[in-house]
Amino acid sequence: TLKDIEIICVDDGSTDTSLDILRIYQKQDLRIRIITQTNAGPAIARNNGFKKARGEYVIFLDGDDFFENDMLEKLYNEAVQKDLDITICDYDIYHNKKSTFRANSVNPYAQIYDCGVVTSKNEQPDRILLSTTGAAWNKLFKKSFLIEKELSFLGDVMMFEDVYFTVCALAFAERVGKVPDVLLHHRIYSTQSRARTFKKYYSQVPEVYLKIKEFLMKGGMYQPLHSAFLNLSASRCYHVFNLLDSGSKEKFWKLLNEEYYQKLDWHEHSAEDFDNPEICEFIANMELYTYKQYQKRCAMGKHIDQDKMNMKLKQGHRYRRLREFCASYFKKKKK
Repeated sequence: TLKDIEIICVDDGSTDTSLDILRIYQKQDLRIRIITQTNAGPAIARNNGFKKARGEYVIFLDGDDFFENDMLEKLYNEAVQKDLDITICDYDIYHNKKSTFRANSVNPYAQIYDCGVVTSKNEQPDRILLSTTGAAWNKLFKKSFLIEKELSFLGDVMMFEDVYFTVCALAFAERVGKVPDVLLHHRIYSTQSRARTFKKYYSQVPEVYLKIKEFLMKGGMYQPLHSAFLNLSASRCYHVFNLLDSGSKEKFWKLLNEEYYQKLDWHEHSAEDFDNPEICEFIANMELYTYKQYQKRCAMGKHIDQDKMNMKLKQGHRYRRLREFCASYFKKKKK
């Protein structure tokens, strides 16, 4: 229903008849512009599309999702009326094989947008990064804001490249608002296909959050948003962990434990710093145990008592430093 738009279609080196179909539609609608590139992945495609965009606002829509006819009109009107940097809409899940819709799970952090409230990291530093999905496809962005903050999609990863873009945008936006209507239908194919994707690229997930941390530090926003970043990075890595098979879980556990635990600043935190006790226990277990030990504890139904969580976290950090010191000492002695 919004007529004054341009539709930039990026053909990412397709090998079927997609480009021919696009050209047929382009002849029927002069608003359609086509960009062709050798296959480089969704991040490069979105970045190249953005460079060519001439509008005041941009939205990055995936080719397999579908939308309500008034999606752009509602988002645009809200953005203009309230001078928003980012305008969010609700979405639901469409299961491609079953042809069924289901409501998206309730996000308690999204309450910050209730009753048409305009907010940002200034008013909600502990919630803003967790207030919406990390995907870009349900958000309208002011183009000048993206250019000013030098925001782009990560080109060297195959998943969560839009999470980097969205989280960094939320961290620096001054005015964020939401249209409460379901305007986008996010298509999924199967839980198995999703799990296969995570199994293939899970090692990239913590690296994405490390790059987010670096971007926030560069812009002076890491300390103000430290609590939100802690809960976001830990919860998303925990979510990915739970989607993996046992063998991949062990590798991911080891990767997080040895390479990212301290880089993401998960260490030396108290239980009160975590919004979710389950995430807190996951982090405490990672501090204290190997994956096999953790697995054995889970099989026995053992949990870390919440009253002892702070002691365990601090104790674990001391043990970790002692282990690292001993490893370094014996390495030097061997040389």
